[in-house]
Amino acid sequence: MTLTPLPLAAIGAGSIFPLLLLLVQIAVAYLVYRDAKRRNSRHALAWALGAFFGALVVWILYYVVRDEVGR
Repeated sequence: MTLTPLPLAAIGAGSIFPLLLLLVQIAVAYLVYRDAKRRNSRHALAWALGAFFGALVVWILYYVVRDEVGR
């Protein structure tokens, strides 16, 4: 009996979905950081870390208060 390796498609979406979520979180955190820096916020890094770890809640919060972010 010979074992053949499984093609990449046989692994399934179960292992790709968490990776996609991680990439989305990284992208949004970067965009929040860049926007906060552009608005001269002293807390741009804190907003980015909050956007990464707090996900959707912080994304919505930043969108609501972004006009007050910065000087």
